[in-house]
Amino acid sequence: MCSPLSQNDVLPLLRLIVAHLIADFLFQGDSLIGQRFEKKWRSGWLYMHGALAGVLAYTLAGFWNATWLPFVIFISHVLRDGLKSKGEDTARFFFLDHLGHLIIIFGCWILLIHGSLSHIVTFLASRTSDVRFWTIILSYIIGIWPAGVLIGKITKPWRHEITKETPSHGLEKAGLWIGRLERILILTFVLLKHFEAIGFLIAAKSILRFGEVRTPNCRKEAEYILIGTMISFVIAIILGIFASWMLQYPLILENSNSDHIGYWDLFEI
Repeated sequence: MCSPLSQNDVLPLLRLIVAHLIADFLFQGDSLIGQRFEKKWRSGWLYMHGALAGVLAYTLAGFWNATWLPFVIFISHVLRDGLKSKGEDTARFFFLDHLGHLIIIFGCWILLIHGSLSHIVTFLASRTSDVRFWTIILSYIIGIWPAGVLIGKITKPWRHEITKETPSHGLEKAGLWIGRLERILILTFVLLKHFEAIGFLIAAKSILRFGEVRTPNCRKEAEYILIGTMISFVIAIILGIFASWMLQYPLILENSNSDHIGYWDLFEI
């Protein structure tokens, strides 16, 4: 399926996002954000920040006839940041705030390129109707969620044994997030074929985690951490090997009619 959107059509969207990130992060320090939360609608920086975001968006987009663009960005920034200043400065509000900004940017981009929703849907479908795209999505989903549940069930007997003898004083769900992040990193390293980085990751985690279990009484906890880590690494590496094979599979099928492909050649990564 041919995409109705060209590279020149997508470029303004990337420029608008860059302008938003520059305005929100490079030109806005913690003190200015704190002032905005403290004074709310009375904050002078709230309006200066909106004007800066509008000017950057207009300048980087390069659509000089679209004089409405800086005003739309200005109004959206002032309204969104003003409303956000009434809430809590949490990760959830941070995510929702920038999601709202991205939706507005997306709408401005469609108007700039005179596009339509059908064009966008066709463009996205052309990028997602591929075995390799869904292979990567599936691999990361399995690595983040089902793999964590499986590891938890495997290590459950040892975890109960440790908590009965020495109750844990660690951060709540810290191990869960550490495991998810390490599987994301390992899967990414395998897909990029940077296997040496996995060794550095193992060494770094060993130094950080085993620094807290130096006494003989903590041997069970050390063994429990090691078992969980090794299971997590094995799952991530197997997922990476499978994903690498699936990413090459369409290319192998294209050449299979002319060249003889052996069974084990499919697993070469």
